[in-house]
Amino acid sequence: MTLGVDRKDLVMVGVLLAGTLLAVLNQTLLSPALPAIMGSLSVDATTVQWLTSGYSLVEAVIIPLSAYLIGRFTTRQLFISALCVFFAGSLAAAVAPAFPILLLGRILQAACTGAIMPMVFTVILLVFPREMRGTAMGVIGLIIGFAPAVGPSVAGLLVDSVGWRWLFGIVTVLTVVVIVLAAFTLRNYGDFKRTKFDVPSVALSTCGLVCLLYGLSTFASTTNMPITVGLIVVGVVIMGVYVRRQLTMPEPMIKVGILSTRKYATSVIVIVTVQAALMGTGVITPLYIQGVREYSATMSGVAMLPGALIGAFMGLISGRLFDRYGVKRVVVPGSLVALCGGFCLVLLGMDTDFIFITLAYTVLMVGLQFTMTPLNTWGVNSLDNSVIQHAQGLSNTLNQVAASVGTALLVSISALSSQLYPDAPPVQQAYEGYHLAYLATAILMCVAVAIIIVFVNDRKAKDGAMQKDALPDYAAGMDGVTVDARADEPKIELLGGTIGTQVQDAMNTDPVVVQDSARMRDVIRLMSRTDSSGLPIVDEAGDLAGFISDGDVANYLGRHDISVIDTTLNFYRFVDDSPLKGRLLTLLDLNVMDIATKKVVSVEADSAIDDACRVLAERRIKKVPVVRGGRLVGTLSRRDIMRSLAEIVDAVEESEAQA
Repeated sequence: MTLGVDRKDLVMVGVLLAGTLLAVLNQTLLSPALPAIMGSLSVDATTVQWLTSGYSLVEAVIIPLSAYLIGRFTTRQLFISALCVFFAGSLAAAVAPAFPILLLGRILQAACTGAIMPMVFTVILLVFPREMRGTAMGVIGLIIGFAPAVGPSVAGLLVDSVGWRWLFGIVTVLTVVVIVLAAFTLRNYGDFKRTKFDVPSVALSTCGLVCLLYGLSTFASTTNMPITVGLIVVGVVIMGVYVRRQLTMPEPMIKVGILSTRKYATSVIVIVTVQAALMGTGVITPLYIQGVREYSATMSGVAMLPGALIGAFMGLISGRLFDRYGVKRVVVPGSLVALCGGFCLVLLGMDTDFIFITLAYTVLMVGLQFTMTPLNTWGVNSLDNSVIQHAQGLSNTLNQVAASVGTALLVSISALSSQLYPDAPPVQQAYEGYHLAYLATAILMCVAVAIIIVFVNDRKAKDGAMQKDALPDYAAGMDGVTVDARADEPKIELLGGTIGTQVQDAMNTDPVVVQDSARMRDVIRLMSRTDSSGLPIVDEAGDLAGFISDGDVANYLGRHDISVIDTTLNFYRFVDDSPLKGRLLTLLDLNVMDIATKKVVSVEADSAIDDACRVLAERRIKKVPVVRGGRLVGTLSRRDIMRSLAEIVDAVEESEAQA
C-alpha cells in the first residue's frame, strides 16, 4: 500500500508512532501487575489504584494544555523533551524502593502522554498528502487500538516470568531507542498558532480534581471522615469556580457552555458513566482473578484479552452501523449487551469457572465499546463546527476524570468489605468487596441504559445542528454495491402498448467517461464543459474502475476535519486550514484515481428500474453507473428517469386526446 510519502517521512512517522504506542500501551499495561505491586511494596488496593486513577487524573490536567504546548514548542522540542520525561518516569518506576516513587514515575509518564498525543496525530496528518490521510489514519487508528488491547496480556506474562519491575524496565529501554531515533529523523512540522496560558484556570482545575479524587478514593478507608468529606466538598466548589471562570472568559481554555446543548450533554453523561465502569472494572477484575480465584497474572491478562481485542473492532463496526441506521438502533442494543455483561460479573463467585469470567468480562467490554463510539459521534454532531475543538478538549478531560473517579470509586467500594464483614476470612472478605464493586458497575450500566432509552433518539435536531440525513448529493462507493438483475415483470402494459421496466430502457447509452490515467485538471474541465456532477471512470479494457464527483473535488478542497478515537476513548482531532491556493495547485496535478470513489455503487443493465430508483433514493445520489459483466455500458441518472417519465406522460395525454 502506497501512502504518498517518501521513505524519510515514513521513517519519521514510524518513530512518532513508536513513541505514541509506548504512551498508549502504558495506559493499560499495569492492571495485571497491581496484585504483585501490592505484595511487593506492602500497600492495599485503595492505595495501589492511584497508579491507574492518578495516571488518568494527570492526563486530564495536561490534555487541555496540549494546544498551548504545541504552539509554544517546536515538534522536535516537544516530542523529545516529553519522551525524556517519560524515560525519567519509567526509570523511577522500575527501581522504585517505595510506593511514592512508583507513583511519581507514573505521574511523569502520564504528563508525557497528555502532552504529545495530540501533537503526534497532528504532525502525522501533515506529513501525508490530503488524498491519503483517510487511509493513513485508518491504519494508524487500528495500530493504536491494538496497543492497549494486548497490554494486559503482555503485562501478565512479564509479571509471572520476570517480575513487575521489568514492565517499566522494558519500557525504559524502548523509550531510549525512540529518543535516539527521533534525534536523527524528526523534523519540525507545522506553524502552529500560540494560545494563551491561563494560570488561574490550570490551578483551579488541578486543585479541584485532586481534592475531589482524593476524597472519593479514601472515602471507604479513611479514619477521619470529616476531612475526607471536606475534601470532596472543596473539590466540587473549586470545580464550580473553574466552570464559572470558563463561562465568563473571552477566550476560555474550554467552552464548557457547549454542555447546554442537550444532545451533547446527554452523550457526555452516558459516556462518562460508561467510561467510569470500563476503567474501574479493568482494575477490579485482575484483583478478583488473582486474589480470589488465585490464578496467575498471565491468566488475568488472558481473561481480559478477548474483550479488549474484540472491543477494538467494535468502534469501527458500530460507526458504520451508526451511519446507516442512526444512533438509537445501535446504542440501545450495545448498552443492553453491556448491561448483560455487568450482571454476569455480579454472578461471579469464589469458585467461578475461568471461561465464564472471561466471557462475562468480554460481553461487558464489547457492549461498552459498541456503545461509546456512535454515542460520541451523535453528541459531537449536534454542535456547531466552530466549537468542535472545545468538545474535543472537554470530552478528553471528562473521559480521563471519569476513568480516574471510576477506578477510585469501585476500589473504594470494594474496600467497604472490611467494615461490612469484619469477621470473614481474608479471601471471603476480598470476594465480598469485589462483588460490591461489580454490583456498582451493574448499577452504573442501568443508569446509562435508562438515559439512552429516554433521551437518545434520531429526531432531527433544531437550530441548524448537523443532521444524519444531510448527505452529499453523490455518495457512491459506500459499500461497493451492485444491484443484480431481476427477471420478473419485464414489461408493463399501458394504454394498449408496453413500456420498458429495465435500467437499459432508460439509461444513457453514450455517457461521458474518464480514463483512469487522466489528471484532475482535465477532469475538472470535462465536468464543467458537460455540466456533469459526476463521471464514471474506466480502465483500458472499458471496465468500471471508479467514480469522480463534484463532491470528491469539494471534499479535497475543503478544510479537513479528521478524528481518531483510541480504545480508552481519547479523542484526537485535526483540522487542516492550509491555504486554499496550495490545495488547489496540488489537486490539479493529481491522478483522478487519487481522490475518486473506488468502491462504486452500480446497477446491472437488465436490473429492474424500480430497484435502480431505490438505490438513487436511498443513497441520495444523482447518477449511478450501469454495467454488464463489470464493463460500463451506460449511466442512469435522476434526469434520465424523469425524461422517461415525461415520455410516458406525453403518451398518456396523446392517448387521452385521441379518445
